[in-house]
Amino acid sequence: MLAFQPMTQAPTVYFHEEQRFRDSWLWLIVLIPFVVAISVTLAAPRTPSGAVLLALIVGVAVALLIGLARLETTVTSGAVLVTFHSLWPTRRIQLDDLADYAPMHYGMWDSGGWGIHFGLAGLTYNVSGNEGIHFRLKTGGRVLVGTQHPGEFAAAIAKAMAARGAG
Repeated sequence: MLAFQPMTQAPTVYFHEEQRFRDSWLWLIVLIPFVVAISVTLAAPRTPSGAVLLALIVGVAVALLIGLARLETTVTSGAVLVTFHSLWPTRRIQLDDLADYAPMHYGMWDSGGWGIHFGLAGLTYNVSGNEGIHFRLKTGGRVLVGTQHPGEFAAAIAKAMAARGAG
């Protein structure tokens, strides 16, 4: 006997953005130490081949990590999903857990730089730029998510929250 399985409805998506590390000088930060390490190991009279191989492996690994990493942000009917592919597990910020949120223009001290880390604005997810949405959670936690479209991102959160209140 077949049991009836109700279809689950996929959440409505109000906003979706994918970002990558795009600043060309970031590659210089990777390339310069890599070239210096290779040059020093090759210039040394008795450079062990293992040291050269290790420098190559580390340089390629860092370049691949930066090249493949991407920040994906999605606002659904129930949450803001922040996924830093290849680097970090998905962060799910439930709309019901939000105390406040607002677009934010930030500097290095607020965000702590690019990547995933703690800055003065709280846990930061950022790959480029200096615009984002700053979330304050009911638990007191703070999260900053970088975006190239802060107005659209904030409007999508407002729309998702309004839809939840209407439902």
